[in-house]
Amino acid sequence: MRKQGAIVVITVLMAVILCGAVSAADSSIDGGEGNVSDVNSSENIDPILLVTVNYEYDDDEINPDITITDSDNNSVVFDKEKLSDTMYKLNFTYPGLTNGTLFNVIVRAPGYVDQTQQVEVNQGDSDPEFYGSAPFDMEATSNYKLGREVTAAADELLDFSTADDVLAITTAGVPQLNGDTSEDCIEGILNGSNGKISYGQGNLLMLRQTAVDPVDFAFIVKRGMALYAVCFRNGSSVPVYHGTISEEMQAAEWNNLIASVGGENAYSFASLANAWNAGAPADLLREAAFHGHVCQGTISGYAITLALLKYYPPIQETSGGPGSPGDITSYKVLGVPGDSDDDAVMYFLDATAGKSGYAGFDTSTTGANSSMVGFIRWNSQTTSGDLIVMRFKREENRQQFEQETGITLGNDLAELKFNTWILGKISTNPEQLVEFITEKTGLTEEQYYYLLGTASDITDSNGTVIIPAQETHGLDMDYINSLNLPNATRATSTSSNGQLSYDQIKQIGVKAANLAKQIFKDELGIDLEKDDCDLAVLTSAGYVYLDGQSTEATWDGIFDVLGSRLSRSTLLPIHMGLWKPLWYAFVLRGADGTTLNTLYMRYDQVTEQWLVTNGSDGKKVNDVGPAALNNQTQVNNLETVFPDGNFFNIQSIANAWRNDPEFDQLVTFLFHDHACPGVQPGFFITDYIFENIPLEENQSYTYIADSIYCKDDSLIYLLGISPGMGTYLNQRLPNDEVESELLNGGTEEGVLVVWDSELNVGYAYVISFKWATLDMSGLKTSAASREAMIAAYIDMYNGEPNARVKALPVTTATDQRIITESEFNALKQGGTTSTTSLEYLRSLPVRNLSDLVPVQGGSENGGSTPQGTGSSSTGSVIGSSNGSGDNQFSSGSVGTTGTAVSAATQTTTTADAGDQSTGDSGKSYEVTKAGTDNSDDTPWGTYAVVGILAVLALAGVGFFFKGS
Repeated sequence: MRKQGAIVVITVLMAVILCGAVSAADSSIDGGEGNVSDVNSSENIDPILLVTVNYEYDDDEINPDITITDSDNNSVVFDKEKLSDTMYKLNFTYPGLTNGTLFNVIVRAPGYVDQTQQVEVNQGDSDPEFYGSAPFDMEATSNYKLGREVTAAADELLDFSTADDVLAITTAGVPQLNGDTSEDCIEGILNGSNGKISYGQGNLLMLRQTAVDPVDFAFIVKRGMALYAVCFRNGSSVPVYHGTISEEMQAAEWNNLIASVGGENAYSFASLANAWNAGAPADLLREAAFHGHVCQGTISGYAITLALLKYYPPIQETSGGPGSPGDITSYKVLGVPGDSDDDAVMYFLDATAGKSGYAGFDTSTTGANSSMVGFIRWNSQTTSGDLIVMRFKREENRQQFEQETGITLGNDLAELKFNTWILGKISTNPEQLVEFITEKTGLTEEQYYYLLGTASDITDSNGTVIIPAQETHGLDMDYINSLNLPNATRATSTSSNGQLSYDQIKQIGVKAANLAKQIFKDELGIDLEKDDCDLAVLTSAGYVYLDGQSTEATWDGIFDVLGSRLSRSTLLPIHMGLWKPLWYAFVLRGADGTTLNTLYMRYDQVTEQWLVTNGSDGKKVNDVGPAALNNQTQVNNLETVFPDGNFFNIQSIANAWRNDPEFDQLVTFLFHDHACPGVQPGFFITDYIFENIPLEENQSYTYIADSIYCKDDSLIYLLGISPGMGTYLNQRLPNDEVESELLNGGTEEGVLVVWDSELNVGYAYVISFKWATLDMSGLKTSAASREAMIAAYIDMYNGEPNARVKALPVTTATDQRIITESEFNALKQGGTTSTTSLEYLRSLPVRNLSDLVPVQGGSENGGSTPQGTGSSSTGSVIGSSNGSGDNQFSSGSVGTTGTAVSAATQTTTTADAGDQSTGDSGKSYEVTKAGTDNSDDTPWGTYAVVGILAVLALAGVGFFFKGS
């Protein structure tokens, strides 16, 4: 009957097209039952729209997201029926139709440009029904095309169908390409691989990169133990490398890889590919992609985490110490930045700096070193904790490797083999690689705050100060060894390792999605459609474990049923500690744009069932949108719907997602594990730095944080810095020490150093931020106020007006100094015994570059100068930015290059950055905003002046621009 009905509808449509539409001016129809156009204007009529949707790529099987509005842009609710692979029947009720009435039909699909058509409805001859038709030929976005093209090119060269397995590695996501973030490139890879590559299989790795980094790709196939790669650079679909990437490659082959893709990419691609080939767990590979590559430190951090959780597992969730409302973790990490293990433990424990989970700067003068990591398992109810310090047995493991294999470590090829060897040790007995240095209990509150610091006084219930505000001392081993605390007792329970297959874990996601569909249908009468851009699935999957196994395979199960995935911003894995429960929250955005109907469920591994909770009114699906959050009674009810202490995480990210944030914002919220106003200054600060203090060749950023809160996570994620890279350090200072001296009402967030490895000097700045002024009237709860602030900052960052914004945020860089290496080291040590990092920087003399670098060829500059600084005098402000600036900018390569290997001696030589033979000089960046022309000849000083004037002018007329 459905086919017959479709034939009738299509026949009628063809009759309308062939006979011609009747104009609204002359609507009389011959035949039929009288003059059918003589309809009472208040009567509801059921028009039918036939919409045909064709995609630029014929194999794209995407259910299009279709929206209808009337001529006044009011949303129209309709029923949607699929008549064929490309045709959809839209039926709805609308009052007072006449021939020629217009409706707007909007079609969206992931990876494609949104299209809108005005569709006219008319009656046909004797048929009283109103019909309209709209053909849509959807055009792929430039970034989606690139993803499809590189995948097709790699498939042609590598033949995915005959390979044992396939891996894709890309920098796409946050980096800007073609005027937008580049997640559509990932969508193109996924859709173009015919199921060979997916998030849930763990064979798609997204390297953490900044907005100004290039978009690169590597595709690797496994045949036996051999690995072959095809690589692409700088947003091009023309391969630059095709050949082996195995750890067994010869020196000449390694050097060829470096020359083709650049040193940084060579080691990133090769280390990840060979670890994948060696069977590294998917979550370890994702953490390594976050860090930038697989190395001994990355693997050691994984081993340290497993050992910690085995012998000192979380007892209960506590929220002691400074931080945001989302600061719920049993562990605090004390590190010495510079070894990759810091990134790993921070990642696996969700102990991020922005949630006060990590404190670390150079405390080597106390006996600590970068291979050590300290942990505090704190209980805020008893105000006591355990203090554990571990060390990865770096030298012992390297010596054992050399003894067992006969391979001398000293070059990148040997390091690749060492990574494989150490991964094998972890799979059998990870704690054998780790040494416990300190295992103490009975840590007091005073000792806890001495190590972690506190920006404000800690008071008792009467307001009496019990712990004064003080700076962080971090992993101070002299202090720790002086405490004489009693020995802690290790747990005796053993962890198990599950044996579930990929398909079995995937089915957990399938069942969850199908259960969600059933509940939404039963409770609200809503059919959840596949590929719906208004449906988001939030989850702990991918971070948490089931019986010792990672859970990312459930992502593929969710995608198969609902079409939700990260590259579409509809599957949102929230950063969680790996011991947390596996849960999903299905969030449907209403047609009003503010309702968020949400269903929560937690997986019970013992019964293999889902626990679905409901509120006091018995509803399983509940609104968590702004209206619900502004009702305290409803907020109290909602907190019972989410029994795992994650209501704040879920509703904050769901409401942020509701406002369509940019991809870089969204993934930062996910990394931070919640959305909040506090994380958002990092967006503006990062853009400000890229625009006003861009990197040149041989330069890199290091940031020493002083005012530490949620924004530090966004700085880490978006500025390309991290503790494991040695480029993010923090030493929390008391609030009164970070009040800005030059930006009234602002806060001195930290010290930014641009280090020039060629000149061996640095350019240091104090970065300050002043919050926007917002009108919070009409908000009755803290949850509603927080949601409104998040929405306002998203609008400001995206250049959208927001009625609550009364004054824009301001970012400045002041107190510029050119510093020596010894002064740089002092900054990383938190200053001197008598000064903090901020005080120490200000105590340094104001110098010109020629004071530190010999004059070359009579030039006074002798090399690079502080970018965008103008004057370097004390207290001067460079490029003060309201919201975001509009400067063009440039950036050189960031991080280290790979090392070329001599076939004769197997010694390591560092390739010069920018040397054509290394391939690094080809690295380019997306530096221009939409609507501007890229120019390689304009002086940066001109850019800074134009950008500053543009910011001031735009701020004066009330426009907000995102600095992307």
